[in-house]
Amino acid sequence: MKKFLLLFSVLLIGFNSFSQTETIVIPWDFFSVPADDDNFDNGPQFDTDITIEVGDTVTWDFITGGHNVKSEAGSTEIFGTPGEQFDTFSFGYQYSYTFVEEGVNNFICAPHSTFMYGSVTVVREGTLSTEDFKNQNTEFIISPNPAKNKLNIKLPNANDDMKLEVFDLLGKRVYNGLVTQLESSLNVSNWKSGVYLVRVSNDKITQTKRFIKQ
Repeated sequence: MKKFLLLFSVLLIGFNSFSQTETIVIPWDFFSVPADDDNFDNGPQFDTDITIEVGDTVTWDFITGGHNVKSEAGSTEIFGTPGEQFDTFSFGYQYSYTFVEEGVNNFICAPHSTFMYGSVTVVREGTLSTEDFKNQNTEFIISPNPAKNKLNIKLPNANDDMKLEVFDLLGKRVYNGLVTQLESSLNVSNWKSGVYLVRVSNDKITQTKRFIKQ
């Protein structure tokens, strides 16, 4: 019995080491388009052109209401929010889908398909190393959240300067600057209470997180 348990433990450890999955969150709102999309140079852009591995999950986080997610014809997999083509969901809704086949999957918000769209490219498991995955999805940290006076921003490393932008929910940019240190902070005491979108980016990566000003 002890030998069986030992063998099972070894197999379980080996399986877990080769079967790690990830969840990628896409902020889903007006002008959620690929970060390098030339059609929207002046508006907030959220990187919706991503590459993941088989078994990874993508979550669309609805920043405002009145949207949905639908896969387009020709996608490798069929996915999307429940209901008919133009059924929508309110602020705070999240839709998640786990991709199980290699291929390219284009998606849109059906009511706003001209300025809410993207693509998920799925590659075989093990193709993307942990370092590659972090490079395309910068895990910066904001705290505290909600905040009243100061917003702290922590980058995963200090190798590159990152552009820092903050937008309100109407798409107006309220802050534009650079993060040049591993940890920085913003004075938000004079900002209006509400929800903001904090975006860090450089020429390789873009990531956006939601911040609540009290």
